[in-house]
This record gives sequence, structure tokens and C-alpha cells, in this order.
Amino acid sequence: MELVSLRYMPTNLKTVLLKELGLDVDEHGYVTRDGRVVHDRYVDQPVSAENMMILPGSTVVLDDNPLSIALYIQEYGDV
Repeated sequence: MELVSLRYMPTNLKTVLLKELGLDVDEHGYVTRDGRVVHDRYVDQPVSAENMMILPGSTVVLDDNPLSIALYIQEYGDV
């Protein structure tokens, strides 16, 4: 499996990708699910489409900060 960074993906393509996963982006640039802003499960902060990451084999959407990544790996193992 090849990992591809979303960091430099244009916002309109991120929105298309999120829509394919049943998510969206609101007018403030935050990722939403069913009209509600998605919060990073580890740091309880809203996930910005600008700084999001989608983890392999899931629809877990997190902020791309080191703490969230470390806690995800601790919970799910090295993916």
C-alpha cells in the first residue's frame, strides 16, 4: 500500500475525497459528518480540512498533529 500525503492536495479535491467517505467540509473549513463538526478523538479539537489526515483502512479522520498520530498508533498498532 502506498501512502499519499493530503497536505498539498487542493481543497476542492479534499472535499471530493471527504464526500466519497460520507463526510463534508463546512463554510469554516472544518470536516463534518451529518452536519456536525468532526473532532479529533484524541485531542478533542475540530478537524480542519487543511490539517486533516485519513488513516489507512478506516474513515478515522484526525488532525495531523504528533500527539494524535502517536495515540492512534498506540491504540491500533503500526499500520
